[in-house]
Amino acid sequence: MSEKPLPRLVPNANGGESMSADDVTVYLRNHPEFFVGRDTLLSELVLPHGSAGSISLVERQLSVLRERNQSMRRRLNEMVRTARLNHRLFERTLELTLRLMETDGTEARLRRLEDGLTSGFDLDAVAMQGIEKDGFSPALHRAIAVTTEAQAQPTVGHLLRPGRIVCGLLREPELAFLFAGHEAEVASAAVMPVEIPGGLLLLALGSRDPNHFTPDMGTMFVRFLGDAIARMLIQEALPDGGTPEGGTGATGTA
Repeated sequence: MSEKPLPRLVPNANGGESMSADDVTVYLRNHPEFFVGRDTLLSELVLPHGSAGSISLVERQLSVLRERNQSMRRRLNEMVRTARLNHRLFERTLELTLRLMETDGTEARLRRLEDGLTSGFDLDAVAMQGIEKDGFSPALHRAIAVTTEAQAQPTVGHLLRPGRIVCGLLREPELAFLFAGHEAEVASAAVMPVEIPGGLLLLALGSRDPNHFTPDMGTMFVRFLGDAIARMLIQEALPDGGTPEGGTGATGTA
């Protein structure tokens, strides 16, 4: 491809033909296609490249493209890693939920929930604390530690908002309340208050890794588990044949 004739230079303000570096900069910015068809000129231009000396503009462009490509590869690898992690979490969450559905009784279900979370989700501590408002069932009192809402408010009051999941670093009094006797094993945690008959169930997941639970992390799987156990406990508290919505409990197709 033959090189195009150079565009005519516009005389500067002093009437001369010479141009300053700023004039050249403005000119090239206004004519980004200037180097199209001028491969020889491109190969002769040199740019500073730190301690490595000077390189041609083409080499510099190739270097920038390689850097962008590497950045995109890193981002793609991170997306793939996250997708694989989410897939694994989904499979384990589904498996644990099915096991809970196959288990009868409040005590047995909560024990299985604790065991399943500890063994299947790379956690160092799992704790459940009942926050009693209107009176829990005897089975729930036997299954977990229970305290009244008034007693819990001074320490973990901001964690008692139903549906709100708090992830990250907790204060020492909060850790001691949630993971009594095991707070030294927890550097970061996820806490979800679940509405159940008679009050709240505080589901707390802990890790020795301070970066395991962070405020900006996704909480879909924790929420799913919390909702699942809440519905099971609500169903157990209903009269035979009842449903949480006051229906008959019958199933069928529309």
